[in-house]
Amino acid sequence: MSLDRTIAPDFGKIDSIELMEPKVLHLDNGLPVFTINTGEQEVLKVELVFATGASASDKKLVAAATAELLTEGTQKHTAEEIANALDFYGAYFNSHVSHDESSLELFTLNKHLKDTICTMAEVYSQPTFPEHELETFILKGQQDMMVNEQKVSYLAAKAFSGTLFGNEHPYGRTATQSDYAALTQQDLREFHASAFAGQIQHIIVAGKLTDDTIAVLNSAFGQEKRLSNALDPIVIHASQERIVHVQKDDAVQNAIRIGRLLFDRTHPDFVGMQILCTVLGGYFGSRLMANIREDKGYTYGIGAGLVSLKHIGYLSISTEVGTQICKPALDEIYLEIGKLRKELIPTDELELVRNYMLGTILKSVDGPFSLASKWKTYLKHGLGTDDHYQLLHQIRTITPERLRDLANKYLQQEDLIQVTSGKPF
Repeated sequence: MSLDRTIAPDFGKIDSIELMEPKVLHLDNGLPVFTINTGEQEVLKVELVFATGASASDKKLVAAATAELLTEGTQKHTAEEIANALDFYGAYFNSHVSHDESSLELFTLNKHLKDTICTMAEVYSQPTFPEHELETFILKGQQDMMVNEQKVSYLAAKAFSGTLFGNEHPYGRTATQSDYAALTQQDLREFHASAFAGQIQHIIVAGKLTDDTIAVLNSAFGQEKRLSNALDPIVIHASQERIVHVQKDDAVQNAIRIGRLLFDRTHPDFVGMQILCTVLGGYFGSRLMANIREDKGYTYGIGAGLVSLKHIGYLSISTEVGTQICKPALDEIYLEIGKLRKELIPTDELELVRNYMLGTILKSVDGPFSLASKWKTYLKHGLGTDDHYQLLHQIRTITPERLRDLANKYLQQEDLIQVTSGKPF
């Protein structure tokens, strides 16, 4: 019997999404280690998490350069020697920097943990940030920026951040060519000393742990003196600007960014707004996709979502359209937002969104490495297992009336910031 692809399959109900809670252990120096002991493969992910990110440095790009160049040379080994050592054991590093956090990840086979963790400890504690590696970082960054500055999407995103927070705010500032040129080896050494050395906030280990995994970590990281680094809270001042256009006369498309400041993940309205944003533009069948892409054909893609930082969050709607249809596209976006304020979301549409969001959460806890990423986010915001199950409960039980109330509270057009880039319209 052939499959009739004109008939959509039935929805599969997701009854429960269990969240494995990590076991918390402490090294000799008190450093907490969150262990997620699951999986069938003999592999581990070890992540050192630091409570300082790009917003912690007064100078732009210093945090990003420090994290990226950690593995590019130490007091004992060159970048090539470090890379060869990792390749020999089939391991690799990743580094990440956000506004509020930095991290260094090691992916390794269990049987080689003792060797690879020594390399990780070395690049964490003894980086030298060689001049030639910094010069390469600067040159590549400047070249990438030259390319990006020709893209309306980049110009709009840059202006959107600056409008939301202010161009000099830690969350709103963006780098320039001169910021790359101003980077020095001393900047990286000083930032490493103040934000990395002795300041691992916690370690997350995921995969198939062995009896000696913690002992190996303790040998590498449990003996150093831990330093305190009390960061001042980041003060947010709402922008007074509402409409901004960045002109680019040779553009063939205009980029659109619409949004506003909201709140972080701990706010009682966060989950409701997350659901509302999913209805608006958070999945392929969303209202903005159905209208702007499928019906009008103005764009290949449009999305809406909440971005959650440590101290605040914001709504972002983004797309790119032809320069001649920027105004009609904006009108349709505001039309869809207005419908959410005026009309109740139909039951069948809300059920579709519930299933989509629950499926996304189910995927996010599938496997040890996904679980590690989930808990990294939860730990960042001070959330735990109870918050996870409360999230599921709210998704399953929120009403159309509640969503309409949230739309009227947070999606009034006069409260939204509109940033466009491209030709005038």
